[in-house]
Amino acid sequence: MRLNLSGYPGIRLRTNAEQWLCRVLENNPGLFDAFDDPENPEISKCMWHGEFPGKLLTGMAQAYLCLGTEQLFETGTQMVQHLRDSQKPDGYLGPWDEAHRFDGDKWKWDTWGHYHCVLGLYRWYQATGNRDALEVAKKALDCVYNHFILGGRTFVSQNWAECNLAISHAFALLYQETENEHYLEAAEYLIETEWKLPYDDFFTKSVLCCDWMGAALEGKAFYQSNQPRWESLHPIATLGVLYEITGKQCYYDALIRIWDGIAENDLHNFGGFGTEESAQGKPYIRGSETCNTIAWMALSAEVLRLSRRSDVADELERSYWNAAFGSMVGDYWFAYMNNMSGKQVSAGDVLRDHGFTGGKEMSCCQSNGSRGISMVSDWALLSEKDGFTLNYYGACAPETVTPSGAKIRFEQETAYPKSGNIRITLSLEREERFILRLRIPGWSEHNQVSVNGVLYMHPAAGRYCSFDRIWKDGDVIKLALDVKIHRLEGQQECQGKTSVFYGPILLAFSAEDAETSLAADTFDVLRFSDHPEECLTGVAEGGEKPVPFFAYADVGRREQAFETWISFRD
Repeated sequence: MRLNLSGYPGIRLRTNAEQWLCRVLENNPGLFDAFDDPENPEISKCMWHGEFPGKLLTGMAQAYLCLGTEQLFETGTQMVQHLRDSQKPDGYLGPWDEAHRFDGDKWKWDTWGHYHCVLGLYRWYQATGNRDALEVAKKALDCVYNHFILGGRTFVSQNWAECNLAISHAFALLYQETENEHYLEAAEYLIETEWKLPYDDFFTKSVLCCDWMGAALEGKAFYQSNQPRWESLHPIATLGVLYEITGKQCYYDALIRIWDGIAENDLHNFGGFGTEESAQGKPYIRGSETCNTIAWMALSAEVLRLSRRSDVADELERSYWNAAFGSMVGDYWFAYMNNMSGKQVSAGDVLRDHGFTGGKEMSCCQSNGSRGISMVSDWALLSEKDGFTLNYYGACAPETVTPSGAKIRFEQETAYPKSGNIRITLSLEREERFILRLRIPGWSEHNQVSVNGVLYMHPAAGRYCSFDRIWKDGDVIKLALDVKIHRLEGQQECQGKTSVFYGPILLAFSAEDAETSLAADTFDVLRFSDHPEECLTGVAEGGEKPVPFFAYADVGRREQAFETWISFRD
């Protein structure tokens, strides 16, 4: 599926792709030095050094599905070639010397690095059909399988299990692609056995086992599990793939309970997951690491694909428009931390110690950030056996094929989210009967939908509106969503304060304005300013004085301190 993304998200993603992704090899010429020459002790490395190429390639694959530019294709192809050329004869695909790979010393995340490289290669293969990418990914997985499974070693012997166990997700995905039984064996072994094995946890200074599935099935929220760090969401994503493969209900039940527990207890108002770097059940203090939110969005996309729950798509929309774009500091850099108040600071400043000679710009969040703003390619339009589910609203023109294999295009003309009016024109190779499901956001109370000028229904909020009909070339769907102000009342540390949303957009204010007690009717009137390069800016009127606001998505473009929780007086 090609999304052909435009509008505000398309502009920002395209600019970031041109300035950051497509120049990353030029600006970081030593990115692959440690992969090429892992025995060289002069090359400095951080513990998660092996993740950088894979995270970058995953973002490139998603961005290519959104934009389809030749420059992205060329850069991604070069990344695959670098990984192929640096891969060792036994399939090893990392930066560590032979004496210290995998389970040598315990102060590195080697299998974690392999996971991200395999995932990036596989995503690039899916996006472009590049067979080299698939072959390098398979060879790397075979190396991991041989070392641990055939070698009789445990994955948790590396410690950092919340990171290194993520390789199960790669095993499950590649089993779906290749039907290699070794991959399925490894994925299920990791879930059923290694999740229950104890290891020395760095952060708690205790011996624990992850056992995320056991905790979920016992009714514990994710933050109450033994290992609630953000990296854990990557191995947890394996549950969804294994449910698809095996049909075991326990996998699905655990996945859904984990997602529900996070949504209830650990999402900040901007859609970021966890507090600082882990789930704590405290979403009303501080903020979330950019990598947290990307892991959350990836898990949510997996849950949406399996469950087709509109509330999951609502949370993806909130995270996408707010946390993902809000993590951008300008168009080049990404922030280490999204906060509910303060200023955005780039990972280039905060995480400078992640970099190395020839890769000064590398850090976990900088290499990962583009994945957040391009992940819409995973959930915008889902193909079904009987039709399609449309989750994303915004200027775009997704192209894919119908259940019978005919070409189809869904062109959206809209100023969403500033306006709730959306016009969708279908271009079909031939007429065909299928079901089209349209997401109605949970915050949209009064809605209208028509097909070719005929008003069909007033769909309810928080559900999918379905049309089962014979579709023809040129059919037009008009959707009117109730985009307006709604409020989120604070709890815990934010008791007595309120966050203001306009549709899916969290509004932010200068800290100076937010510190004053605003009249409750301040937002009765909104006057928008016309800045197409920005998501949403304007002035709220109705109270004692006009109050300027801007979208959380644009906080990184402003040098001023901001606030998203404000007090109203009666």
